[in-house]
Amino acid sequence: MKNAILFVVLLGSISLFAQSTAIRKAYRDATKSEEKAKTFYNLVDDVSQSDKAVMVAYKGAGKMLLARYAPLTKRKPKIKEAIEWIEKAVKADSDNVEIRLLRLSVQENLPKFLGYNDNIEEDKKFVKDALPNIKDKELVEMINGYFTEFSKKK
Repeated sequence: MKNAILFVVLLGSISLFAQSTAIRKAYRDATKSEEKAKTFYNLVDDVSQSDKAVMVAYKGAGKMLLARYAPLTKRKPKIKEAIEWIEKAVKADSDNVEIRLLRLSVQENLPKFLGYNDNIEEDKKFVKDALPNIKDKELVEMINGYFTEFSKKK
C-alpha cells in the first residue's frame, strides 16, 4: 500500500514537473506570435484563481499576451483583468521568484502609459537577489534567459 501511494505521489510530481517545463517554454515562445500566445494560453485556460499562485500568475501573463492582439477598443478591460490575475498571484505568494519574474516581464514590456510599471525595479532586484539560492535549474535558466534576451536595460 505504501508503495502504491509513493508511486502516485512520484507520478504526480513528475507530471507537475513536465507541466511546468511545458508552461515555461510555451510562455517564452508566446511572445513571438499571436498563434504561440494562443497556444500558451490554452495550457493555462483551465486555471482558476483558487489554483496555485504561480499558475494564476501564468494565466494573468497569458491574458496579457492575448490582450496585445485584441482590437484597440477591447484591450483596456483585457489588460485590467490580466493585471488582476497577476496581482492576485503576487499577493498570495509574494516570495515566489517565478511569480515576480512573470510580473517583471509583463511590466517591463507593457507600454508605460498604461501605468502598470510600479514594481519593475523591486521585482528585478528581488529576482536577481534570489538567483544564487534557486535550486530549480530550469527556473534559473528561465531567469537568465529573460535577463539576456528580454529585460530592458537601464
